[in-house]
Amino acid sequence: MTGLLAALICVVSAYADNQIYFGVYQGTGTLKNYGTGKGETYDVALHLTDPMLEGMEILGIRIPVNANAQNTQDYSVWLTKELTLTGSKNVPDIVSMEVTPDGKWAEGRLAEPYVIGQGGVYAGYSFKSTVDADNDNDPNRTPVVVTPTENPEGLLIHTNRTFRKWVGLANEGSPAIVVLIGGERVKANAAMLVAPDNLYTLVGKSITTNLTLVNHGTEDIKNLDYEIEVNGIVESKHISKALSGGYFGRSTTLSATIPAMSEPGSYDAKFRITKINGQDNEDPQAETVTPVVFLNEVPLHKPLVEEYTGTWCQYCPRALAGMEKMADKNGDNFVGVAYHVQDEMSFTASTYLPADPSGLPSVFIDRVKDFAPISGQSDWEARVKIIAPASITVVGEWADEAKTKIKATSTTSFIRDFTNNPYRIGYILIANDLHSKEWNQSNALSGSGTTGDPYLDKYTKAGVKINDLHYNEVALDQSAQFGAGMLESLPADLKGNVPYEYSYTFDISNNGLPIDKTKLEVIAVLIDTTTGQVVNCNKGHVTDADGISEVESSKLKVQGYYDLSGRRVEKPWKGVYIENGKKVIK
Repeated sequence: MTGLLAALICVVSAYADNQIYFGVYQGTGTLKNYGTGKGETYDVALHLTDPMLEGMEILGIRIPVNANAQNTQDYSVWLTKELTLTGSKNVPDIVSMEVTPDGKWAEGRLAEPYVIGQGGVYAGYSFKSTVDADNDNDPNRTPVVVTPTENPEGLLIHTNRTFRKWVGLANEGSPAIVVLIGGERVKANAAMLVAPDNLYTLVGKSITTNLTLVNHGTEDIKNLDYEIEVNGIVESKHISKALSGGYFGRSTTLSATIPAMSEPGSYDAKFRITKINGQDNEDPQAETVTPVVFLNEVPLHKPLVEEYTGTWCQYCPRALAGMEKMADKNGDNFVGVAYHVQDEMSFTASTYLPADPSGLPSVFIDRVKDFAPISGQSDWEARVKIIAPASITVVGEWADEAKTKIKATSTTSFIRDFTNNPYRIGYILIANDLHSKEWNQSNALSGSGTTGDPYLDKYTKAGVKINDLHYNEVALDQSAQFGAGMLESLPADLKGNVPYEYSYTFDISNNGLPIDKTKLEVIAVLIDTTTGQVVNCNKGHVTDADGISEVESSKLKVQGYYDLSGRRVEKPWKGVYIENGKKVIK
């Protein structure tokens, strides 16, 4: 046990049962140091905004100290409703008191408890650091102790030289400030369960999900009893689960199975902790409710695979091979986009790219994780299995006789109602079979030997420069506001099973690339603005206004449904299809 952790545990045990610590730092994990590298005065704050703290009392403030930074002084801890400066000086509006560091921590106890009101409060501390200008390794250059755990506001900091206004540093972790909470609302045995939003499954099938167990009590949790109630059916569970107390909000996960329903619809699933260590649960939010939607059928989830590449990039052929391999294996279910960077096909339609890769090649799937397409089939299939909140189809039609404008129209149908809709739509225009004898692809795979993978060996057997390579899925243009989707693309409140249609027009009149206009496609992307993730997408060929090109018409004079890419569809979902040579809308 580290001395830092031992000190914390010792202090916790010394307080009464109805007192508990609260902070982003929860007594475990590695702390790190941060600083401006200068000698200056620091003010550091933590914003206490958890609504469950409202009405509780702050009894004290405990702050971490960099024990190696010897040239620090004038420590004070404080509470304030607003972060306010007078000149370069921080001015707390509730209380401020001097404290003396003792080893790695300093603590101040309030003369009178402060009751946390609506909107929360800032807890913070201030001190002065002096730096040895001749010593680059002087610990006083980084005197602020932080936890790598992130919070929405980041590291709130102000200094008299570097940060002359209060700022939130998003990438520097969180201040390891801890406040001592007390009062009658602090209980010994108190915990709640938090369930994910938007749970979906098929009618007749149960669904297993992870719940977050959150300890709000002073006592350790050793076992608990909880209930799951859906549509009047109650199932009781007793499990052994270890979770330490002493810090408000310590959490862990547990797996729970929601019983199957025989009829489609949205059902409220209620999760209640009834007992903790055999004692009644004293948490005011002992019950959590989340909707579970049971569906007769689910929309097909097509992941969006976005590649960042360039002809100058010698390692990019590996990603090119992977994209080609996945496209061949998965057909129209594979939706890929290639953003070319600083080459002849550079994506110059916008300064915005969905990601900012540190190097090439880089490939992302649904903007959730890095992705290696050459070996990523299982990762892609795992994404396919995630139930999408909506089906989406898209058609592209030439909007003028000169074929310089393309109208992309998407139809989106959600599987349930959504109020305060978080979803928006964006569009991408891509070109296939782009090539020129003037383009040369750098190729580090050249001469590296046979791999046994024909897609890679296409490049291992080629030279270090490949002339006139044919490129697919090349991004030509994107809709406005593409990163977060178009603001007006969907209404604020959505109804389930209602088709929402939206259109966007691309203009390629000034595009100088050698485009084959019979090989253009439009992609519609459904984006969750709360996470930035892509939750579904689809693509369609650009055709004449009747939706059928000459080539497609000759292909489709057989019985059955086909999408506008000319691929047979066994079970059409909502959208536009070709049946026996005629355009139909399902």
